[in-house]
Amino acid sequence: MNHHLPAGASRLVSQASRRPRVEPARPDYPSNARCFVHLDARLLPYWHTVFDICPTLLKLDPPEGLNLFRSFMTWAYRNQPAQDWTWHLNVCRWLLASPYRGRIDEEPIETFMAAAAARWISTDDSQAQGVVLAWQGLTVFDWKGARILAAEQQALPVTEWDFAWCPLASSGVFQGWLPVP
Repeated sequence: MNHHLPAGASRLVSQASRRPRVEPARPDYPSNARCFVHLDARLLPYWHTVFDICPTLLKLDPPEGLNLFRSFMTWAYRNQPAQDWTWHLNVCRWLLASPYRGRIDEEPIETFMAAAAARWISTDDSQAQGVVLAWQGLTVFDWKGARILAAEQQALPVTEWDFAWCPLASSGVFQGWLPVP
């Protein structure tokens, strides 16, 4: 079937669009391309402790955050942060000293502080009923049982450390800041 263009329309259609289409040549990928894409399976739990807690970090290094993650893991390997409730606060410490620091606001810091507080609550076996964490005037509370609103409304002193914490007794009384190791 031969299609003819109306008079004058042929100049609006490029010559290239009237040529038969040829499939582009496929690039010759190396046979071991998988190794360039996948993280070592042993690192996946660490990736999840960072990006599952704070998926907004993926916006700093789209789409999978691999450059950010590799940089963090290099730091973690050198500094050996504890893998306890302080882990997430150490992620914050790294972020605040990393090349990404200029693009970090309170939101990811608060998110990681909340994760650290939740982990403290789930692993602490002391008589304390809650915990408060602090960073530059930002505080995060978490409780083992019922929330003690009065404790969350008390004026807390400024801390001398980058991150600080205080276990809270059943009355929720603040007993002084402790440095986060």
